[in-house]
Amino acid sequence: MMLFGFGALAVFLVLLAVGVIPRLRNSRELALATEQLRTTPPNVYVVGPEPASVADLTLAATTQAIQDSIIYARTSGYLARRHVDIGDRVTAGQLLAEVASPEVEQQLRQARADLQQSEKSLELQRANLDLARATMARYEAADAEGAVAKQAVDQSVATFRTAQAAVAAAEANVQSFTANVQRLLELTSFQRVVAPFAGTVIQRNVDVGALITAGSPVNNTAVAPSTVTGAANGLFEVAQIETLRVFVNVPQAYAPNVKVGLPVRVTVRGQLMQPVKATVTRTASALDPGSRTLLTQVDIPNPSHRMLPGMFVYVDFEIGPSGTHWRIPSTALIFDAQGTRVILVGAGNKLHFQQVVVGRDLGTAIDVQSGLEGNETIVKQPTVSLQEGQIVNPIASPAAAGG
Repeated sequence: MMLFGFGALAVFLVLLAVGVIPRLRNSRELALATEQLRTTPPNVYVVGPEPASVADLTLAATTQAIQDSIIYARTSGYLARRHVDIGDRVTAGQLLAEVASPEVEQQLRQARADLQQSEKSLELQRANLDLARATMARYEAADAEGAVAKQAVDQSVATFRTAQAAVAAAEANVQSFTANVQRLLELTSFQRVVAPFAGTVIQRNVDVGALITAGSPVNNTAVAPSTVTGAANGLFEVAQIETLRVFVNVPQAYAPNVKVGLPVRVTVRGQLMQPVKATVTRTASALDPGSRTLLTQVDIPNPSHRMLPGMFVYVDFEIGPSGTHWRIPSTALIFDAQGTRVILVGAGNKLHFQQVVVGRDLGTAIDVQSGLEGNETIVKQPTVSLQEGQIVNPIASPAAAGG
């Protein structure tokens, strides 16, 4: 029994040594590592601020014709002839279609007859006026000799004045019927639908025989490129595509640098071709309070018609620095309750939190308007564990600071 007891005690001591000794060793190593970590300065990547330079701003847009007009009918009737179709080049004043309006032509014939009748009535009233004038003159001459009653003289004067009023009324009727004839002549001239300017027919919505109502839309026979919804539209749509334009909304941070005459580059999405040089032609000169953007128009020369209205394009602006001096990586900024700051590595590799005022956000980089002198060393990717006055081991970042 004693031998069995000594054996069990020996086994227990061996097991105790195997389990406790490694644990003690691990605890001692962990304590040493913790102390070393506490006393060793952490490594941080650092960069220096770069001078702010020209920034590329790329915005998406859709091309539009420099002039685009939807042509409606000004008179009602049936489409008698159609002379153009989509894709046809037209000149200013070229005949596009003819509308047959028998009702308008009948109204014109009736109006001309009414005008002729009013002119004859005017001649009759003028003849009556001449007769009344002669009668009044005879009665006035006889009255001077006392050879006629005063009542007869008064009646002749009244007849003359009545004839004058009748002539004036007849002249007014002639003017009214003349104006009506002119109105109907203009309506009949609207039977000829002409192009308002030189361009390309990009939409045609009628065929011969279609019923046309003045000023009303018609059903599209084909959805044109410029038609978004495919809803009813005018007879034709003519666009001038020798020059295209795009409208882009420039963010507020870049708006002060966007001026009329600023050159830009336009690239068509999905096409491998050289960017087209264009120019800013006008701006709204006011920011949209909802989006804080500046509406800007860019005109694109298109003499070869390589670009078409309705294309999705990218507009690249080269915008110089405005009120900014330095550019740093966007990861170097800290946004918290103390404001916008960066961490500087100063003398003795001690950290210092520096307040800065930022400008344009370029995505991977941010422009700094104030708070830096340009010779600082900045922590590129600060962590929440870094504290004011902490000593670190700065390591130059392999990545560039600019964006």
